[in-house]
Amino acid sequence: LAINPKLQQTGGGSAAEQLTVAEGVKQLAKIIYTLHDPAKDKPFELEMSWLCEGSGWKHVGVPRDVIGSAVEWAKKEIEEADEESEDDEEMEE
Repeated sequence: LAINPKLQQTGGGSAAEQLTVAEGVKQLAKIIYTLHDPAKDKPFELEMSWLCEGSGWKHVGVPRDVIGSAVEWAKKEIEEADEESEDDEEMEE
């Protein structure tokens, strides 16, 4: 499990605020793809590694299929957020 360090500093960190490493991979992919601007940035292939119970506490690369599904999920989430943002802007006009 990964815990948001900001929550630990404020005394938080309940079970609802913890992530599995698989969820962490998805969230990290979402962050990277949100920040990537295809108009300015070069194309890239996302690579990640982890050190967790699932890897026997060894630093190893995240399996390609896990990264692939995380990237797919992240792009879908970003697209849905963009659509919601556009809908909100239209309602304000």
